[in-house]
Amino acid sequence: MRKRALVVGALTVGLLAVSGPSTASANLMWCVSDPPIPVVTPGGHNLMVNNLIYLTPADKHNAKLFTHDAATAPNGTGGTRITVHVYIPAVIHGAHIVSNNYRYRVADAADGTGGRVLTLILDVPTS
Repeated sequence: MRKRALVVGALTVGLLAVSGPSTASANLMWCVSDPPIPVVTPGGHNLMVNNLIYLTPADKHNAKLFTHDAATAPNGTGGTRITVHVYIPAVIHGAHIVSNNYRYRVADAADGTGGRVLTLILDVPTS
């Protein structure tokens, strides 16, 4: 019985050594979705702007401090330009923001650090 345990243990160690190092999964980024921003185009259409905020795990507890707003204007070609402002709190070390409208599949992204205001532009093909 003892020889059997030694053989099984030796085979296990050998297989682990041959298989190489395994990778560990680390949560490098944390994604938070702010509540959508409702906007009305100059032509009267109701749209939603969604903001995804990617943070480091160390900053995720401050995610609720983010604020944002949006404004619309004609883009000159029959569509609408949506200007989104995302206010990054001063306590945040860094953030990646993705602003989009799912209906028209338009998006813009930017990176910023604490205390900054990021401006993202969405060009929607309808007014």
